[in-house]
Amino acid sequence: MSFKKSLFKNIITLGGYTYGVQISNFLSSIILARLLMPEEFGYVALITVFSGFVNLFTDAGLSFSIMRSDYGYTFHRATSNLAFYIGVLLFLIMVILAWPICLFYNDPTLFWPTIIVSANYIFASLSIVPRAIVSKNLDFNYIGKVRFLANSASIIGMISMALMGFSYWSLIIPLLFIQIIQFILFERKVKLGFKFYRYSYVIAAFIKTKSLLLNLSGFNLVNYWAANADALIIGKYYSNYDLGIYKRAFRLMQLMLSMILGLFGTVVYPSLMKFKSAGGDFRKEYGSILGVISLISYPLSAIMILIPKEMVWLLWGENWLMVADFLPYFGILIMFQSLMVNNGQIFILLEKEKTFMYFGIFESLLRIIAMIIGAFFSVKGILIARVISYLVLIIPLALYIGFYKSFNFSIAFIIRFWLPKTILGYLIFIFIFIDNQNSLIICTLIYLVHIVYYQRKDLFKLKSILLNKYNND
Repeated sequence: MSFKKSLFKNIITLGGYTYGVQISNFLSSIILARLLMPEEFGYVALITVFSGFVNLFTDAGLSFSIMRSDYGYTFHRATSNLAFYIGVLLFLIMVILAWPICLFYNDPTLFWPTIIVSANYIFASLSIVPRAIVSKNLDFNYIGKVRFLANSASIIGMISMALMGFSYWSLIIPLLFIQIIQFILFERKVKLGFKFYRYSYVIAAFIKTKSLLLNLSGFNLVNYWAANADALIIGKYYSNYDLGIYKRAFRLMQLMLSMILGLFGTVVYPSLMKFKSAGGDFRKEYGSILGVISLISYPLSAIMILIPKEMVWLLWGENWLMVADFLPYFGILIMFQSLMVNNGQIFILLEKEKTFMYFGIFESLLRIIAMIIGAFFSVKGILIARVISYLVLIIPLALYIGFYKSFNFSIAFIIRFWLPKTILGYLIFIFIFIDNQNSLIICTLIYLVHIVYYQRKDLFKLKSILLNKYNND
């Protein structure tokens, strides 16, 4: 079976579970939006600004190290020890930060919720290595089942607690279910076991993974605050209501991106790694993958751009109508961030994680500066500044440093694939800003024509694979 057919088959296999998870999250958000108020979502968002940052370091390259190496059982268990120690360390760091977080927001009630949230790091660290082993074996069917079961348990817990009147606790406690269930099921699959090794083994595992750990941690350190500086500023200088409204729109974008990243992110790296090791040209295949991603992301972003008010009223009700002001701008970000989310994996594939770190730090600083400038105007100004920085500065930098210099894509590919999308992205942003609905519809439709025409060959291949799968079933 060719690489592309194998890749699409794995994506389709994982896709059913991934979209099941995201649809479940989407439907649960509709229910929870009617059970909880924007202020309660905003309250939890105050904590997740910091907890999400610390959470980035639970893995920070350990999974990639397992998938990239040819070491066996002892290395896996030693790395599992290393992951556990990192998880405990992060838990203690978050416990220490609990009171300073309360002081930062001038709200002492945040203390115990922060402590409960920090327990996630310990459970999350235990499943890192077992999950990476399953990914390396390309058993995406099992990964999909585990994600679906764990997510379903969490959703049931959230809705049940909200119905019983647990307020913001219903958004915090059930998150533990995801990590615990994932650990149990992944461990059951690989039967790695957990044994405390001597520190010399753990140190050896750290040395083997040091490059990935340090470079990805450096990237995550700055990139996270670039992605969440807006929430931090709104939480500090505006109100919980403003943050709750903004985060509702932001989480919808995250949900849409996770539908793509959860599907492609899990499959792309191990598949391209295996393909490259066999002497294949990963650039041609990755270009095709980006084309398919642009097709999948289009309807998600188009709905947010063209009918935001109708979407908000239908999904969340009148209490959330202010979200519609933000959705079109997040729709533009979905169009382009979906095409960039896997770039880090390509840097790692080519063992250029240091370049990835330096580039990530620089572009993250640009985003943070832009959002600080936007904060002087309004909450919406923060988002507009974020979009402008992405379109005008970050995309050109990513094309030059990433695709051209590091990945060695041809100028012809960059012009053919990226130039029409970028120009149309600029026009869509302008028409959203000046509220020219007719021109906005025309540009959005032209964008669709471009991506369908460019990706027409892969559409036929994907159709053939789907028909064969249906006939076999």
